[in-house]
Amino acid sequence: MAEPMSLQIITPDAIVFEGKSTFFVGKAIDGQFGILPNHAPMIIALDLAPLRIDQPDGTSRELAVFGGFCEIEHNKVSIVTPDCQDPSSIDVERARRAKERAEGRLSNPTPDIDVERAEAALQRALLRLHVTKQL
Repeated sequence: MAEPMSLQIITPDAIVFEGKSTFFVGKAIDGQFGILPNHAPMIIALDLAPLRIDQPDGTSRELAVFGGFCEIEHNKVSIVTPDCQDPSSIDVERARRAKERAEGRLSNPTPDIDVERAEAALQRALLRLHVTKQL
């Protein structure tokens, strides 16, 4: 079996994850991807989506990643993102309220509603609910 790769997830505020991974699955702006150890060097533009990390001990974890970039080089992976949330840090009730607010704005758009902003808020709320298994 190949040596696990090093994975680091960085936001402007903190290093959210630092450890080893035997496989991870994310979503690029042009579709889903999976990375195994010893992958060829590349840079991937990330979409707002869950990121599943398979760890050497056989466990998996899923994080909410809000865009950014993934760089793979020499069995080291760095993900730089504006925000990344662990399910344990997500306020589920707040995410539900945000989802309801965004859906309300989108179902009855008025001239003062920024539709793109409401759609983005809905996507963020749905991602949070997905990784907390509340959706």
